Amino acid sequence: MTRGSDRATSLDPGVPPPRLPQEGPRADRHDHSNHEYPDRSHSDREYADNDFARRDYPDYVDLPGQAAELADQPETDAPVRSGSRANALWTVFDQVVSSGTNAAINFLIARRVDPTGFGAFAIAYTIFAMVVGLARAAATAPLGISYADAPPSAFRAAVRSAAGTALALGSVVGVLLLLVGAALRGAVGLNLAAMGVIMPALLLQDAWRYASFAQGRPLLAVANDLVWAAGLAAGVGLLAVATPGGHGGAALVLLWGAAAGLAALVGIGQHRAWPAPRRAWAWFTGHRETTGFMTAEFLTLQGAQQSSTLIIGAIGSTSLVGALRGLQTLLAPTTNLAVALMSFAIPEFSRRKHMPGRDVLRGAYLVSGLVVVSSTLWGLAFMVLPGNFGAALLGDTWKQTHELLLLAVIAQAGPGLAVGPAAVLYAFGRTRLTFWINLFFVPFLLACPVIGLLVGGARGVVIGNIIVYWATIPPWLYYLHRQVRVSAEQQAVTSG
Repeated sequence: MTRGSDRATSLDPGVPPPRLPQEGPRADRHDHSNHEYPDRSHSDREYADNDFARRDYPDYVDLPGQAAELADQPETDAPVRSGSRANALWTVFDQVVSSGTNAAINFLIARRVDPTGFGAFAIAYTIFAMVVGLARAAATAPLGISYADAPPSAFRAAVRSAAGTALALGSVVGVLLLLVGAALRGAVGLNLAAMGVIMPALLLQDAWRYASFAQGRPLLAVANDLVWAAGLAAGVGLLAVATPGGHGGAALVLLWGAAAGLAALVGIGQHRAWPAPRRAWAWFTGHRETTGFMTAEFLTLQGAQQSSTLIIGAIGSTSLVGALRGLQTLLAPTTNLAVALMSFAIPEFSRRKHMPGRDVLRGAYLVSGLVVVSSTLWGLAFMVLPGNFGAALLGDTWKQTHELLLLAVIAQAGPGLAVGPAAVLYAFGRTRLTFWINLFFVPFLLACPVIGLLVGGARGVVIGNIIVYWATIPPWLYYLHRQVRVSAEQQAVTSG
């Protein structure tokens, strides 16, 4: 598949267009300025680097600042290569650290405020979870899809634009949250305002993480998240000493964001790039085949899931919603594993578009198999644990959650099987296709759990999820094999 529609269309000097999938690796063409032009001055070599970028990036435009940005780098300008099992493990470990930091703020606030105060924080945190997912779709997704094997010069320019887009989105959402928080007042308003203050730092730190994954350097993400965790721990200790009499949840939210801001500053040094928010619109529109469809995909899926939960709560009972939330809490580590493997797999497949089709299929099945096996074992472990252990985790909600757990394990295997095929299609730039696959099932995602509730009560809700989740597998597998076949045909034509 030719991603011509995902090539940069803007004239912004800091948004390099992505390479086309049929182009081969460029590592053997990285040193034009030092070998092809040995007698030229620095300014001539800068032009030579600029000429190199123009040949490798067909939509490259000579504008002020672009040549200097591409030329200012080490002589051995080869893209980062990875693919080792160690990198996959580091990606998973980073997801553990990141999720642990996010869980820590939830546990800290839950232990220090009353249920009303925690509910106010939960509203603000839910908004953050939605916005960070939106930022990944609208800002950082093109890095892993289109720039995974780009030279460091082009990658650095792309990272500046992607991080700037995340920062711009965080600033806009932050201002809105501040205004809403000021209007609402009370515990909810205070937490929303606090989340608004820290939103730019949260999204920028997350952008550096995904830039590290896209470049095949997950250790950078691990180090960055450890800085965040250490900053949070130190801040909590200092806050406890300064205010031994207690403090509100909003203060902890600000502290959490301050630690994220520290990690975001470290990310600037790690990637040797400052975010460029002025390039945000050019970045988004210049990669609209990726950002547009992935943003629309995220919004439609999230909208269907949230709407379904609200309808179930209105028709059923709040206890049922609590039991469903309990299932999500118990199985959250499996979701985090799927996210981590997707973060690893997309840039890895993108860097290896030219490997044999059987290897692509094997890799896709391996990723899906890891997710399904680990998530199934994790879920079944709670089936055999003593009841008092589950009650200690979820309180009175445990009983109904435990009754639904086996069905939930079966349900989650469906999305797990789709992780590998989805990663391949994203890596090959088929975001338009993935959007339409998901959009087709959105009405069923909304309706099946509700119909299940009306027919079979609480069990019917989860059975409805099983039906819709597993129904998506045949299309994912079909288009995976079709993509591999088409890519093989294109390679045969190119080589011939």
